[in-house]
Amino acid sequence: MGTLRRSLTAGILGAALLLGAGGAGAIEPVRTGPLAELDAIVERGIEEEVFPGAVLVVGKPGEILWAQAYGRKTYEEDADPVRLDSVFDLASVTKVAATSAMAWKLLAEGQLSLDDRVSDYHPGFRSGGKEEVTVRDLLTHTSGLRGYPNRNRVDEQRQEGQTHAEALVSYYTGLELAYPLRTAFNYGCVNFIPMAHVNQTVAGQSAEEYLRDHIYGPLGMNDTTFRPSEEQVARAMPALRRDDDSLLTGEAHDPLANYHGAEERCPGNAGLFSTGPDLARFCEMILNNGRGGGQQIIDEEIVRLAATNLSPEGVETPRGLGWGIYTSPPWATEKNQEDGHRVIGHTGYTGTLIWLDQHSQTYFVLLTNRVYPDDSPPEGLSINGVRRQVAEAVLRAQPEYAGIFAERDAEEAAEPEEPAGK
Repeated sequence: MGTLRRSLTAGILGAALLLGAGGAGAIEPVRTGPLAELDAIVERGIEEEVFPGAVLVVGKPGEILWAQAYGRKTYEEDADPVRLDSVFDLASVTKVAATSAMAWKLLAEGQLSLDDRVSDYHPGFRSGGKEEVTVRDLLTHTSGLRGYPNRNRVDEQRQEGQTHAEALVSYYTGLELAYPLRTAFNYGCVNFIPMAHVNQTVAGQSAEEYLRDHIYGPLGMNDTTFRPSEEQVARAMPALRRDDDSLLTGEAHDPLANYHGAEERCPGNAGLFSTGPDLARFCEMILNNGRGGGQQIIDEEIVRLAATNLSPEGVETPRGLGWGIYTSPPWATEKNQEDGHRVIGHTGYTGTLIWLDQHSQTYFVLLTNRVYPDDSPPEGLSINGVRRQVAEAVLRAQPEYAGIFAERDAEEAAEPEEPAGK
C-alpha cells in the first residue's frame, strides 16, 4: 500500500457557504486565525495514518469559522483528494442525526411520547422483562438491554419470508433485559434499532422519506441519505478494502446496519451518509433552537429538552435524547455543567464526530474514514486523540473560556519539572 505522507488541503470552487441563511450555497474553504492550529492537528492524523482523509467544519449560527478538506480518499498516492463535499459513512452519528432527530420531530408533533411503552409498537417487548421499557429509555440507553449480536447469528434465526430488517428487529425484541430497567447507562445499538422501528411505525414512512420531507429537505441537507445515489457514491470515502481488492464505498460499514439495509425501512444505529457542510446545517439548526432554512424545523422546547440530562436518578452518566453530554476536559469546561450550557455530541465508529457547545454557540464537524483500509488501529496517535485535540483547540478559541484556559496554563507552567534521571 502506497503511503501518503503529506496532507492535501482541498480547494473547492464556489462562493461562501452561507449556512445561517439555510440555503444550499456553494462551498469554499474558510480559515480564521484563532483556529490556526487545526491544520497541524488534522495533518498529523494523516501523517501517522490514523486516517487517509478528513473534513473539518467549525462554525456558529450564521458564521463559518473553519472549513477545510484534508488528504486523499485512500493512502495511495494517486487517490482522489478529499473535497469539502466528500460523502462519509457516519456510523453511530446516525443515532442523533437521523433516529433521534426523527423522534424529536415526532415528539414535537404530538405523534410520539417519551413515556410511550415500546411494547405498544413491538410485540416482542411484551416479554423478557421489557414490558415497561419506554421511548425515553431507548433514547437514553437505560433500557436494560445490552449486546451487539453477530449478524450471522441473527441470520440463523431468520424465519422463512422475513426480510433482513425484520429478522434483526425480531432478534432484538426477543432479548431479555440484561440489567434492571433504568439502573445503569449501557450504550448500544440494541436501543436504536428498535427506536428506528418505533419512529417509522408511527410516521408511516421510512426514515429516509420522513427526514427528507421534514428535516433534511428544509435545511438543504441534500447529501444526507441512507440511500446514496451513484453521484454521491462517486464522492464517497471508502471504508474498507475487501479481500478481492474492491472498496466498500457507499455501503454501511456497520455490520448490523449493512445487514438491515435501507431498501424499505432504515436502520437506526448506523447507515446514514452525509457531508461536512450538511452536518454543519444540522448543528446550526440545533444551536438555533430548532430553527433553520427560514422556518422552525423542530419545536424549540423539544430541542432544548433533547440536550438536557435525562438520565434516571442514580445513573451517573449524563445523557440527553440521543445526545452524549460532555462534562470533562478537553471536551468541556466548568462553564458547561448546567443544562442550557451543555456540550453535546456524538461519535461514530468510522471516525466521525459532531460536537456542539451551547454556552459559546459553537460547533464542529469532524469526518474521517479512519477504518480504512482494514479497521486495524494505528500505533501511537488514535482517532480519539485527534478528536480531543480538535475539541480543545475549538474551546480555546472562544473568548468565553479565555480566563479558564489562562488559569490552566498558568498552573501548568508553575508545576516543578521532574529532576533529570528520575
